[in-house]
Amino acid sequence: MKSIEVNNKQILIDGNPVRIISAGMHYFRIHPELWADRIDKAVAFGANTVETYIAWNLHEPKRGQFNFSGIADLEKFIDLVHERGLKMILRPGPFICSEWDNGGFPGWLNAVPGIELRQMNKPYIDALTAYYDVLLPMINAKLYTNGGPVILVSIENEYGSYCHDKEYLHYLLKLYRKHRIDVPIFTNDGPLNHHLLGGTIPEAMITMDFGSKSEAAWKNRQYWRPDAPDFCMEFWSGWFDHWGEKHHVRAAGAEKSAEHELEIMLQAGAHINFYMFHGGTNFGFTNGANGHYFSDYAATVTSYDFDSPLSECGDPTDKFYACQDVIKKYTENPRIAQIRPTKKVAPAQVKLTSSAELFGNARFNSEVRHCLSEK
Repeated sequence: MKSIEVNNKQILIDGNPVRIISAGMHYFRIHPELWADRIDKAVAFGANTVETYIAWNLHEPKRGQFNFSGIADLEKFIDLVHERGLKMILRPGPFICSEWDNGGFPGWLNAVPGIELRQMNKPYIDALTAYYDVLLPMINAKLYTNGGPVILVSIENEYGSYCHDKEYLHYLLKLYRKHRIDVPIFTNDGPLNHHLLGGTIPEAMITMDFGSKSEAAWKNRQYWRPDAPDFCMEFWSGWFDHWGEKHHVRAAGAEKSAEHELEIMLQAGAHINFYMFHGGTNFGFTNGANGHYFSDYAATVTSYDFDSPLSECGDPTDKFYACQDVIKKYTENPRIAQIRPTKKVAPAQVKLTSSAELFGNARFNSEVRHCLSEK
């Protein structure tokens, strides 16, 4: 009988301790025809697991109308991971942040009368429950315990940075139990006390996100949950860009490089998920933004390259091979290999057939701003 458990600071699969080295990539930021290619490159990198968020607004763009086809074909993406012998970590939010439009919440959700997001608010809970009643049975079918690759599932995301509603977190857990999600559940938060105070519950494994100073993070986690494994669920190997900023780079070989911190964590026996291994692209208008609309609003660019080990176009970078060399030292993975750069082709010609005047439509923008200011 297949089993996953967290016990005595270890993650056990079928009773055997494992070390998770996960490659974060989001199916909704990769063209479906390239899913297999990116997963194959995660295998060559030395990963034994793939992690992805699940974007609610992609799957329920209109209330009660669900989409799981094309780039939203979550089940196909999971199956491709499984076919390649990798395990899977799923993070269904419902809030995912991820520099994604509205943090993954559907736009219609904001228009529901009386709604208050991410807490025990009836309009929100009703909408969330209806969505999870569709999504969670799909996840259940892909669990490792049911023959699939999914070994870990999260509840919420960095909740300690937002609120402390433990009743809400326990309601999410109740939904998971209703749909028989019987693999370990985890929370993910920053490493500081207020993050862990607000974002964790005793029933869920603690994981954390950071890009450096892992020893301090583990020490603080030890205070809150001494029996938990050391797990960096978001190892920030790079960073994202806002419009108008210089491209963020965490260069291989530099002081405080990603491979340097990776070695510290692997030496300590930690589990790691690269955020991101492959960032991909914010297609259309799916890029999110940070800051307050009227003061420090900063929109994320279309590219979600993230200065990842695997570039936006799927090429291995210097960081790819520097981190791969570290992984080789701490694992015995015969599938680690070099990969070739992706073949490039000239883009197709695009003929514009219509246009809209900027100033002729300026009043619509001003009406939106006025509406936001009243709220």
